[in-house]
Amino acid sequence: MTTTFTPISLKDYVAKHLAANPWANRTELVDHLKAALAAYKAGVKCSCGEQIWGIGSAFAGNACFTCISGEADSSEDFEIAEACLKT
Repeated sequence: MTTTFTPISLKDYVAKHLAANPWANRTELVDHLKAALAAYKAGVKCSCGEQIWGIGSAFAGNACFTCISGEADSSEDFEIAEACLKT
């Protein structure tokens, strides 16, 4: 499966998330995002065999975009830029 996420820096995503969810805890958010990004970089796969979605996995456990969202088109969704650069 090929995804076409919109890359976003971790810092910019955190700011965007906190603006939309002001009750969220910044430290916990960053910790969860970094853990999901580390899992992505380590090659952790979704139970379906696809690469995990870093941002979604920070909230829903290690899973791919489709398994988390139920959608196939990720073109209107963000992914941490570092995960978009992995080959």
